[in-house]
Amino acid sequence: MTAILNEAERIGEVNATAAATSSWRLLARRFRRHRPGMVGLILLLVIVAMAVFAPLLAPYPPNEQSDLINTPPSAEHWLGTDDLGRDLLSRVIFGARNSLVTSAGIVALAVAVALPVALLAGYRGGRTDAVIMRLTDAAFAFPPLVVALAIVSLRGNSTVNVILAIGLVFIPSLVRLIRGQVLAVREETYIEAARSVGAPSARIAVRHVLPNVASPLIIQVAVSLGFALLAAAGLAFLGAGPPPPTATWGGMLKRSFDIVLDVPWQIFVPGTAITLTVLAYNLIGDGVRDALGRSGPAPPVPSSRSAPVAGDTDEGLVEVRDLAIEFARGDHWVRVVEGVDLTLPAGRTLALVGESGCGKTVTALALMGLLPRRTGRVASGSIRFDGLELVDLPPGALRAVRGRAMAMIFQEPDTSLNPAFTVGDQIAEMVRVHQGAGRRAAMLAAIEALERVDIPDPAARSRNYPHELSGGMRQRAMIAMALVCSPRVLLADEPTTALDVTIQAQILELLASLRDELGMAMVFVTHDLGVVAEIADEVAVMYAGQIVEQAGVDELFARPRHPYTEALIRALPQSATPGERLATIPGQVPDPAAWPAGCHFADRCAHAEDRCRSGPVELTDGVRCLRADELQLEGTT
Repeated sequence: MTAILNEAERIGEVNATAAATSSWRLLARRFRRHRPGMVGLILLLVIVAMAVFAPLLAPYPPNEQSDLINTPPSAEHWLGTDDLGRDLLSRVIFGARNSLVTSAGIVALAVAVALPVALLAGYRGGRTDAVIMRLTDAAFAFPPLVVALAIVSLRGNSTVNVILAIGLVFIPSLVRLIRGQVLAVREETYIEAARSVGAPSARIAVRHVLPNVASPLIIQVAVSLGFALLAAAGLAFLGAGPPPPTATWGGMLKRSFDIVLDVPWQIFVPGTAITLTVLAYNLIGDGVRDALGRSGPAPPVPSSRSAPVAGDTDEGLVEVRDLAIEFARGDHWVRVVEGVDLTLPAGRTLALVGESGCGKTVTALALMGLLPRRTGRVASGSIRFDGLELVDLPPGALRAVRGRAMAMIFQEPDTSLNPAFTVGDQIAEMVRVHQGAGRRAAMLAAIEALERVDIPDPAARSRNYPHELSGGMRQRAMIAMALVCSPRVLLADEPTTALDVTIQAQILELLASLRDELGMAMVFVTHDLGVVAEIADEVAVMYAGQIVEQAGVDELFARPRHPYTEALIRALPQSATPGERLATIPGQVPDPAAWPAGCHFADRCAHAEDRCRSGPVELTDGVRCLRADELQLEGTT
């Protein structure tokens, strides 16, 4: 057993190393394509080189005084001299050393303390988390500048004490950021798998949790360097930095400010150095953010008046209760869907099946909040995604859910794809809208999405217009567009209708594999029971706006309990006897404005009795039929 575990560990290390190498290469490639980020990197490298080679680049020693007091820029002194006759260019060059070391030291100290504390709080949870977070909250109660000044005053003016003072101030915010990410990661299935093989908690936290919180941490570090530089310059300006005659940009700013009325130009020398360095840090931070495909924390989704806290239900990722949908017809509303109850767990596929006009697509549109605003409405009922009530959710909050957490594939890619834009542009737009990525980062994500759906040469195909792709490729592009933001729920509205049998099978296989890969829940709308048998875990049969039967796919095909389900199965080509005509269902789906008072299928049902027409029939034990326990209906294997 030990040998097996050791071998598994070895393989895991090899895979982790390969994945990490690939991830860093991808990050570097994306960053190189981010022009502002590269400008910031080049600018920072110039400043770093200036600091490293200061003795070679500076025309004078930084503390050498002369008789030339506060002289303006000249051939001898390119940036002029200060009130002691020292060359400003030399002091700026040598000041870069202290400023860069101080800002890097501040962030390094903050990360070194905050990272293990946040991992401990987020992963352990419970009392440990409560104690650490209460201490963090208490730390926020003290003004950061006052705390930093107090520490420097007690310990003395030096670079080390400045790093200590400001680094301690940065710790609480980093703890809160990292701890929030750890809380989300620790609930993932792969963490449970690591626990199940007996891995120690410390190893899980370091090997499995830490790599998955690295992205937001890297972004925060890049941005924090600029804040650290400004904070250190601020302390030096207040006299709490390294003591004179040490060359620091903050100290230079203080001396030039004291004589600003007499020599106003001098303050721009250290001010420009600080501005350019902070700008470089921020541009690099933006580049890293876009390269990682992040835009910071997701915007909060405000809850409606009846919405519970997200995640308060353990029944299903999507829950629909007593849903009723109406459309305007003239001066009144006509009900087209009623009494729909659905529960959809993550990683499972629910098929909505029935004839055209039974309410399948309308139900899917209601789940996405895509009913026509003026002519369609959810008359009653509840639609919850991960505990969040979606009915009557404000448009802005609903947009934050659509595309990012829930996505939809529509029937016809020919009409769903805009012919005026390339496929890559349309997919990239999803990334830019929902993740705030830059143009280049979004296009790279679009190419990766096309590759995920097995489109050959995705970089070239991303530059094609929809009419230049085959029907199967267009449908794959639609799937890529829906999945580019890795939604948790996918609604597929007859995505294989216009495809031939071979391409249809490929699309079904692709959807199933992506569902398993991403762990998403899927609602598959179709009228084809053959497709249902291939992809669904559970089936809800709809007729005339109602669910008439709901069961697991194997159970439904083997033992249908509603006459309409039996009729649909008989209409399958596979159910026909060679040489005989295919079975059909006589009549047609009734108009919503003329629904029967009793069973909606009664007028087309060979088993109907008078009681079936006398009043509403409720859904009981997964079937809406008064004779479900009496009838012996035929299924198929």
